[in-house]
Amino acid sequence: MSSSGPRFPAQALSWLTGERTDSRVLALSDAAGLPRRIAAAGNRVWCLGSGPDKVRRLGDVPGVEPLAATTASLPFDACQFDAVLAHQMLHLLTEKPHVSEMARVLRPGGWVAASYLVRDDSVPWVRRLISLMRGIDPEAMSADLGAGSIGTLIDHKYFPRCEQRDFRLWVPVIRPALVGMAARLPAVAALAEDERHRVLLGVGAIYDGASAGSELRLPYHLTCLRAYVDHAEMTTPIQLGEDALIIPL
Repeated sequence: MSSSGPRFPAQALSWLTGERTDSRVLALSDAAGLPRRIAAAGNRVWCLGSGPDKVRRLGDVPGVEPLAATTASLPFDACQFDAVLAHQMLHLLTEKPHVSEMARVLRPGGWVAASYLVRDDSVPWVRRLISLMRGIDPEAMSADLGAGSIGTLIDHKYFPRCEQRDFRLWVPVIRPALVGMAARLPAVAALAEDERHRVLLGVGAIYDGASAGSELRLPYHLTCLRAYVDHAEMTTPIQLGEDALIIPL
């Protein structure tokens, strides 16, 4: 919908991973964008790959060490990371194996850095566009990507203390991109030619009415969470001894 997609704000990324430039960060994703930027800031980054091809591609990213693994069984000793990054995916990690593994690999004082970037549908022209699209497909332009799962982590005993920051982003939208987005929706593409033409004219009219000759911007809302680990609540307690790591069994 935009000439360039929403870029994760540098201020938000710095807050999520901490102000240090030598942190150890585990990114629970095989997307290279955020890990690349975290590593470029001077941090050490490990990144999960979901398959051999993606692991090989991540290997070309400077400062990022890729590995094939699952979040239910992380191949690390306890207390290895300052932060575990989960962007747009916390809703997939709310069951016990994933939460326990995130807590286990975090150092004392470490945190899960969770974030969701979703479209802000409170803006009037966006609401009109959604109404038009959902008149054709009730599921069109859904913006809920699981951001509500942040509350699940906040309530978890392994992460009793949380901090949250919110950011607002505005992304330029050009008229052809907006109309093209609507045209690519399967429900719109399946319409008869005359009806599809009418719908796309409606999309263009929404753009023209909202832009009033100036640049139209699409709003996004970015929610960021730092959930701090508490190893004392783990079923298998983790303690740091004077000379070594102690994990009572």
